[in-house]
Amino acid sequence: MLSRLFLYIIFLPLFLFSQNQEVAIITKNKGSVQYQKNKSEELIKKINPGFELYNKDLLTTGSDGFAMFAYLDDGSLVKLHKDSKLYVGGDLKNNTINKEVNVDDGFILFDIKKQKNTQFKVVTPSSVASVKGTVFILDVTDFGDVFYGLEGTVEVLNKESNQKFSLQKSKKISSSIDGVLNIDNISNEDILYLKAVQEETGSEMYQIDENEIDTGNINQESETKELVIILTNSLGEEKRLIIKFNEQ
Repeated sequence: MLSRLFLYIIFLPLFLFSQNQEVAIITKNKGSVQYQKNKSEELIKKINPGFELYNKDLLTTGSDGFAMFAYLDDGSLVKLHKDSKLYVGGDLKNNTINKEVNVDDGFILFDIKKQKNTQFKVVTPSSVASVKGTVFILDVTDFGDVFYGLEGTVEVLNKESNQKFSLQKSKKISSSIDGVLNIDNISNEDILYLKAVQEETGSEMYQIDENEIDTGNINQESETKELVIILTNSLGEEKRLIIKFNEQ
């Protein structure tokens, strides 16, 4: 079954989206996983590897659930761990997919291939993350989000304040629902937490090497901040002047 699934992904461009424009497929699942098709009230409680996913489909995992899916154009992987809720997003153009996933809740690992002529966005109630190609973990709660950088770079924007930071390896960004955005180093306690959540699911762990995670003091020179100035003309029309700077 695994070899057939592997061939399905590798040779996909030969017939990509010839049938109803599926954008991704389930590659692995375990425990409680529920699926709901876009605009459908039917809830499917049993899915298998090879199950096709379409734009705006919903995946939900329970307390013992795990689901992994791959985008069909480049094999980018998204792994939902326990108690997660995610809407799959994909807009097909010229045999490539502009990808956008909406995460309402949960613990998600993203292993995203380098995006060339496409975009990959992750949207939560608090944040918007623009991804070029990287590995990171997103932990979404009722109070906001925490992004953990494992490889590459992710640009994280807080919706409320429009403040933006660049997430890099060994760093974490906290983005609150009330507009506060903070950046810090991944701590040893964070590493234990990330491992514990993955181990609890018992499937598809990302191996975090403590020796490769810098838990020292954060380099303030790497913080990119924005100053937003609102200008109003005589007609009452507003324009925003955004100045980006590095705080040293």
